[in-house]
Amino acid sequence: MPNIELKKITKKFTSINEATKGEVITAVDDVSLKIKKHSYNTLLGPSGCGKTTLLRMIAGLEIPTSGKIYFDKKNITDMPTQKRDIGFVFQNYSLFPHMDIWHNVGYGPIVRNEFTKETEKFIHSVLRMVKLDERAKAYPSELSGGMKQRVAVARAIATRSPLMLLDEPLGALDVRIGTALRYDLMKLVKKYDLTTIHVTHNQEEAMTISDNIIMMKRGRIVQSGSPKEIYDKPNSIFSAYFLGRCNFFRSEMVGKKTAKFQDTIIKLPKNHRKKKVVLGVRGEKIHINSKLNKKNIQGTIDFINFLGEKWQYIIRLSDGTEISALKRVPHKAKIGQKVSISFYPDNILIFDEPKDFEKEKSV
Repeated sequence: MPNIELKKITKKFTSINEATKGEVITAVDDVSLKIKKHSYNTLLGPSGCGKTTLLRMIAGLEIPTSGKIYFDKKNITDMPTQKRDIGFVFQNYSLFPHMDIWHNVGYGPIVRNEFTKETEKFIHSVLRMVKLDERAKAYPSELSGGMKQRVAVARAIATRSPLMLLDEPLGALDVRIGTALRYDLMKLVKKYDLTTIHVTHNQEEAMTISDNIIMMKRGRIVQSGSPKEIYDKPNSIFSAYFLGRCNFFRSEMVGKKTAKFQDTIIKLPKNHRKKKVVLGVRGEKIHINSKLNKKNIQGTIDFINFLGEKWQYIIRLSDGTEISALKRVPHKAKIGQKVSISFYPDNILIFDEPKDFEKEKSV
């Protein structure tokens, strides 16, 4: 089971698009990273941020333009994929059309001459896990896209490789099956002490299955840590916005522990030196009060959305800023009603105001 280390990995491509033909594009930019063995890691970020390219370099399907990749301190940067002992789930499934589902899933141990009675039982158990044991004799052409993706996941698991690389493995599944399978994946990884790197842009997926989240933006790693660490202590406006979303108040410091937003003075949890700041508050930390309080921020309720387990209130402030407040119990306020909002100092995140706030926040 390898510990994985990436040292200053960069990957550049030459564009073949007619509009940008010949232009050099940096997909992954000077990335250094350590992955602990037996851990479940997610590469999280928006489409085009370099997640899949980074995963493919770890797999040996792409060679870095510069930098080194190590498995247990051994340099494997130029090692062929077949010698890296990995299980890989591709976004486009890559199933064998001439093989039935059972043989697709069992392909790894069969070609390795590792097929035994115990292996046969394991393959059946994996097919049951992905809810396809009754379709074992079907062919890929007879399955839906979601079923094909489950077959691809099962095939990777059946290799029993110590390193699992998953590229959007649950992307084509419906919500119910995808949610169930993510927990099955996590349990299986822990049961067999696998090391897993899972690419996704789904924040909820990353939060629920990861030991460690590696957040990427424009080819770089912006933050790495446990789901709770990144959610509670994001190191940037982007991290706060992308993982769990966040409300922002562009403010100005008027004291060591106070800031002014519009006409409201906000108490902060700690001192801050920079004059211009952006205050972040998670939606579930926003309190709504139907009684207007001049000392608090005021706005008008624009929308009320029922999200199943919670209610979302979109509150528009006088400058057009939209604030999202999340409540497990519906509030008595109605659409069009003016309300006050407040939050505790300990729930405030403080960031220096960037030169371009919208660019910093954007994906």
